[in-house]
Amino acid sequence: MAESLVLNGNSSITKGTVIFEKGQPLQSTALILKGRVIVQGEGVRMTIGSGNFLGMCDVWKKEHSFTYVALDDLVLFGLPMENEKQAALLLEQKPQYRGLLVTSLNFFYHDVFRVFGKLKTETEKVAKFVQQTYSRYQKLAEGAGLTAEKIAAMERLLNQRMENYSLSEKITYFIQCSKIPIEAQKNYYGASAYVAQKQFEEQCAVLPQLVAGCRYYSDWLTRYFRIMIMDEKNLFSLVGRMALGVRRSGQNDSELSVMLDHILEQINNAETLLLEYAGVNLHLDRQRMEETYFALLSDDTGSLDAFDQEDLKVLDHSVQQILDYAEASDETAEKFAAAVEAFLACVDKFARTPEVTALRKELVKYFFEIYERACKKSFQDANPPLAVKLFLRYGYVSEELLTEEELRTLLTLPDSREEETTCRVYTMSEWLREIYEGRKNPSKDEFDTDYEETIRKQVHEKKLTKTEGDDAFHDAAKRLHFEVENLLSYADRILSGNISTFVPVMCSEGIYTKLESAVVTSAIINKIVNRVEKIDYSIFYRERMVAYEEVGLNRFTVTGRYTPEFIIFPVYGRKGLMWQDIEGRKKETHGRILLPSFMEQNLEAELLKMLAYFRWEKCRTEMGAQWNNYRYPSLTAEYTDYLQFFKKNNDLSPEKREKVKAQLTQCGNRHKDVFAKDYADWVLREATGAMKLNRVAREILFTYCPLAPQIAEGLLAQNAYRDAARRYMIEKGKREKEINQVLHRFEKAGMDLPEEVEQTRRFVLDLQGA
Repeated sequence: MAESLVLNGNSSITKGTVIFEKGQPLQSTALILKGRVIVQGEGVRMTIGSGNFLGMCDVWKKEHSFTYVALDDLVLFGLPMENEKQAALLLEQKPQYRGLLVTSLNFFYHDVFRVFGKLKTETEKVAKFVQQTYSRYQKLAEGAGLTAEKIAAMERLLNQRMENYSLSEKITYFIQCSKIPIEAQKNYYGASAYVAQKQFEEQCAVLPQLVAGCRYYSDWLTRYFRIMIMDEKNLFSLVGRMALGVRRSGQNDSELSVMLDHILEQINNAETLLLEYAGVNLHLDRQRMEETYFALLSDDTGSLDAFDQEDLKVLDHSVQQILDYAEASDETAEKFAAAVEAFLACVDKFARTPEVTALRKELVKYFFEIYERACKKSFQDANPPLAVKLFLRYGYVSEELLTEEELRTLLTLPDSREEETTCRVYTMSEWLREIYEGRKNPSKDEFDTDYEETIRKQVHEKKLTKTEGDDAFHDAAKRLHFEVENLLSYADRILSGNISTFVPVMCSEGIYTKLESAVVTSAIINKIVNRVEKIDYSIFYRERMVAYEEVGLNRFTVTGRYTPEFIIFPVYGRKGLMWQDIEGRKKETHGRILLPSFMEQNLEAELLKMLAYFRWEKCRTEMGAQWNNYRYPSLTAEYTDYLQFFKKNNDLSPEKREKVKAQLTQCGNRHKDVFAKDYADWVLREATGAMKLNRVAREILFTYCPLAPQIAEGLLAQNAYRDAARRYMIEKGKREKEINQVLHRFEKAGMDLPEEVEQTRRFVLDLQGA
């Protein structure tokens, strides 16, 4: 519309026309000469009339903060306006605009403040009602001998607090200014360009705070609204389900019926308030809600049985719910929704035809942008809509892309997190929050370059100034974007196992197993990891050099345990990725292993391969440039030498050499992959006494991946294992002697043993479980 606005002249605008759109670059503004305009911003919806300016409050921001829609047929006077300098020139050269502009903005403040006050008052009332009703519901359940189901979102909100949003004194000043007679205001501000300019500048500077306050309360009201009716477990359905249970048991349910009436009243009021004052449309399925309500009133138990099942209606229009939540631009939302619609219509969604390939690329193009926006918003929202939760967790986009059985399975899957685990496991949204809030550093990209190196390179290439580079290190939004662009969007494709036909959205045609048996959770991951660590007990230990001059010790190797962290990606996949074995350049940090939300292949076998890769990469990091140099003995150096020169190895029979050759061929001559296969045999078979490896591989593994003492003791009676363990036992004896000497030094000096030395002692002397 802005393109057709006549500048420095009148324009007739038809009712319903979007005049300026939020986020649109500021190129012009307009004065309303006739008619009314709907102003829609973040948490604000109101109507203004003639004498008001559209867009002038954003001359410093240089993009529109509001969307303006014609409520009536309008007459507007267009003004060319791109920045604050043009605004200052207007006030300097056009005295007739001074009083009008500043006065209209005072009234604009008054109108926004009215929205703020209404949202604040009503949100506080709703919060009090929901908390009291939830508490009463639990007491009634206890009194009726029933189990009160808990609402997870409500439990989280009970641990939070809706603060009283404080406003600047300047806002109060502008509100008071609006109460002065209009002509007095116009005459005062119109008399001085300087006074008008100063007032206008302050008005523009403080307005975002008032709008943010409206957004704050509309967000809280939205959370409580979802708890009342829209979440998969909501107050309305739980109270209704309890009323059904009480009625069927022959007890009096009158208080519960009254409670339902009050909940329904609050739902209606909150929905109207959000729509009329905040412009938030939550797409409530009112027909479904009212059918359930009247079924309760009429004692229609057939309809009431719907309470006994999870209601999938909450997932209706999931694509739109996700796009609304992510606040994607109109162009992005329109193109993504169209791509999903076209994808739904595809007979073969994984066809390699040019048309379907282009469609999948279109989905990929917008998916990660929307994911980043939705994820970022969820950091401030304890209770996103269910569709958004499933989108962030599994890559779910549309209820039409999955069967009803698959949808119900998604709603009943276990939480991915558990407390007290060996390895920390993150969902993708949890991981991105760690990055955004600075608790974790962004991951390396596909070229093994981390975030800090990338920023330094951009500064070196003059793409960023030194100041911009320094700011970028701590810029939460840029850190988040780097992780989405370089880890999520790249690794998501690899994990799926479908490089050429990859699509990030979850759909039935791409699912080949039962979701409940394929889901990847913290409990499953840690169960497998614990089983491996009980066999290969040193897998997560790293060595570093320290000095204790106070006891005359200038060089001593201590050992620390650093388990890898697992990140679960929102994708159905076939493989895992050992992404990095340390964070940045520090060796005393946790590695990162990536897994899909659903693993089509055997998860234990895939995890075992990832842990073998972790072993290999950990050794490479510790050895640096000498990782494959046989003169510096290590796991990778000896395995590389063994595989490079197996044909000349006299310890291998001709038959064993042929097997090694076949292994190399099968693994594409990738030494790490050969090691991973041997490592799986070492953990799963050799540890039980079933000899699968040749003597050379067995000796290397026994030396660098030693079996837990209780397992090794049972195997050393066999000659093959005794020979393999010989070198390991010699090295272990030397290490025990060294640690005992260190202990003696501290004891002699009368000093307490440092924690890192104590941990090393326990590790070397096999006392980890003591």
